Amino acid sequence: MSMKKSAFQNKKPSMRTYIILLIAVFAIAAVASMFIGGGAPADENNTEKMVFQVRAGETANGITARLKEAGLIENELSFKLYLKSNKLEDKLRVGSYVLSPSMSTEEIVDELLNGVGEMMSFTIPEGYTLRDIADLFVAEEIMSADTFWNLVRTYDVSGYAFMEGCPDNNHRLEGFLFPDTYFIAKHTAPEKIFAMMLDRFAEVWNALPENKSGLSNYDTVILASMVESEAKFDSERATIASVYMNRKAKGMYMQCDATILYGMTERKTQLLYSDYKYETIYNTYLYAGFPPTPIGNPGKQSLIAACQPEKTEYLYYLWDRVDNDGHIFSKTYQEHLNHSKRLGY
Repeated sequence: MSMKKSAFQNKKPSMRTYIILLIAVFAIAAVASMFIGGGAPADENNTEKMVFQVRAGETANGITARLKEAGLIENELSFKLYLKSNKLEDKLRVGSYVLSPSMSTEEIVDELLNGVGEMMSFTIPEGYTLRDIADLFVAEEIMSADTFWNLVRTYDVSGYAFMEGCPDNNHRLEGFLFPDTYFIAKHTAPEKIFAMMLDRFAEVWNALPENKSGLSNYDTVILASMVESEAKFDSERATIASVYMNRKAKGMYMQCDATILYGMTERKTQLLYSDYKYETIYNTYLYAGFPPTPIGNPGKQSLIAACQPEKTEYLYYLWDRVDNDGHIFSKTYQEHLNHSKRLGY
């Protein structure tokens, strides 16, 4: 006995139905892919930090749009989906945040859930002296000059082995307040700012290559500060370091102009002929050996150069004022004089 198939059993899906199903599958896959992969950083190689402010009354959509505009996220929809799926849309807090394009969606959201007070940044350029930093802090209303210099003299540095040998005076922290851009909450305690800068120096110091200079830690930083004051390009830093090491080995005077400028009471950027006789223990034309302390705060490349000076026989150098593309190095004084005459010194 045969049974007839129902109309439903006989009916086959139309081409239109297949197309609709296919589109739906692709749409779901696209959204899922966007959501799953959307947590990746906007640019994992870009670690540049920036202050991002969440404003009072701002919606999650508004925050997301500004994150995209700032280049901190790659995809607005995936960011919104992450917030929605974790029920965080109404939990982003007003405040300032330090973010970077290298942070994932999860990392950025974690930050935005913990609002802090208004933030600010300050930048210490490579080669800045303690006097320069004090002036910057006063100008930026970060701390008073009296507070700064009191901390220079009294801040506890017992936890920093590399500072062994530093003097007990206003030059005590010279060379160790690492030049960098720092982000702080406004009204951060001055002690915390000093800790940040010294810890940053420690981080860089501990990652330096083997110290092959034969110098103590403190003298290495002194040499790095001299290199920082003289070098214009990274490619010549290790060569300049070699000049000072060669002079030291021969018992010659360092004759570094920047040491005189550092020791002068008057703030100057260029020396007059008479300044070479200026009486200061930092005048390396009058006193042999390295200056008694660093003469500024060196950056990473100068510290590397001081740890591993190039092996040369150079004893002199001068700036190529014709091509302005670096220093010209000489092994003998006569060769140095010939270069000086050719360049119009």
